[in-house]
Amino acid sequence: MLHQPVLEAKNLTKLYNGVAAVNAASFTIQPGEIVGFVGLNGAGKSTTINMLLGFLKPSHGEVILFGKHVSLSNAATSHQKIGFATGDMALFDDMTGRQYLHFIARAYKISTQTDTYQQLVEKFEPQLDKKINTLSRGNKQKIALIAAFMSDPELVILDEPSSGLDPLMQQHFLDLVRQQSEKGTTIFMSSHYLNEVIDVCSRILLIKNGKLVKDIPASELEIGAGKLVRVVTKAKVSPPTAAELIEHEKRNDSYVLQFLYKDKAIRLQAWLGTLPNLQDVTISDHSAEAAFEDLYAVQEVENV
Repeated sequence: MLHQPVLEAKNLTKLYNGVAAVNAASFTIQPGEIVGFVGLNGAGKSTTINMLLGFLKPSHGEVILFGKHVSLSNAATSHQKIGFATGDMALFDDMTGRQYLHFIARAYKISTQTDTYQQLVEKFEPQLDKKINTLSRGNKQKIALIAAFMSDPELVILDEPSSGLDPLMQQHFLDLVRQQSEKGTTIFMSSHYLNEVIDVCSRILLIKNGKLVKDIPASELEIGAGKLVRVVTKAKVSPPTAAELIEHEKRNDSYVLQFLYKDKAIRLQAWLGTLPNLQDVTISDHSAEAAFEDLYAVQEVENV
């Protein structure tokens, strides 16, 4: 039995002075999916999300949420089923965090005495009794995330959701996304952090200059992003097959080899095991910006 899509964007376009910030974007999100929406800053992520939520009127195209067309006049109705948070979300600065969350609870016609609310507070440990305008960006973001998830929404739309969070809270956020997915919540999240979307998303949409250029499984993005590998050896060695050489030189009494690796991890592991007199090895994720540029070097996908 086919399920009705939770969200559909059809030829979604937004023009500013004749220039397309978003250009004919079309995609469908099915119930229970976690879809990452990625691209460099200025690619059109936030503009697209604002149209999905009904905050911006499209120049062309349409948005369908839960089977109903979204417009500026009816957006509030669909929002009862949606949680939303952004990395620069405007909160009521004169309220405390607790007052703001009580305000959100009333808007959703729910209580702050629910297990969901209490678990979110325990997870993120927000500073609820300080005025929001006195909080750091990370502490504001904790409150925004609690507000997004506290109503147990059917769909959560997140725009750079971990912006400002420290590494521990970023991990708590990713754990929360996994838990919500297990409960059947549909999540659409934009990010410019490759690790974040690879870690929790099953599918990735890539946007460049307002146009969708890829719709791929997250596993394909992980391989495409690659790893930066740096090894220091006593003797000179050759890079493995499929490596993209970045640096290969002698320094003092050692040889430094650095390369980008996009093949399977098990092959890299086998190659490392053959190195003589290995002195040091560092493996890190390819930088987001460089990886995005690599991934953008493809033809635009037809009928994304």
